[in-house]
Amino acid sequence: MPHIVIEFGGLALPPALPDALCAAMAAHPEVPESAVKLRAHEVSAFRLLSGEPGFVNVCLRLMDSRPESQHVELADAVMTVLEAHLPPEIALGVETARIPRASFRKRGGLSQG
Repeated sequence: MPHIVIEFGGLALPPALPDALCAAMAAHPEVPESAVKLRAHEVSAFRLLSGEPGFVNVCLRLMDSRPESQHVELADAVMTVLEAHLPPEIALGVETARIPRASFRKRGGLSQG
């Protein structure tokens, strides 16, 4: 972990953004590079009544064993990358979600991240 899940609409993602997000996560001392995963989903129908022409929302899915301080540090790192790669008129959001270690399953066993 983390799993980086990007939801976006009203814009094309900058080509460098996925790699920059992965690099920012892997730069954290408690995140093994091999544990970082990213996927992006474009939303074709959305409304932003606040007036922005587009949005990017990132959900970081982290094991529930990670302390709150890591959630904050990783969310801050994501926001820094988003702000560096996207124009100011795009709505940005970052959130973290806890994955229950007890019920999480994956092929090959559970990674340390």
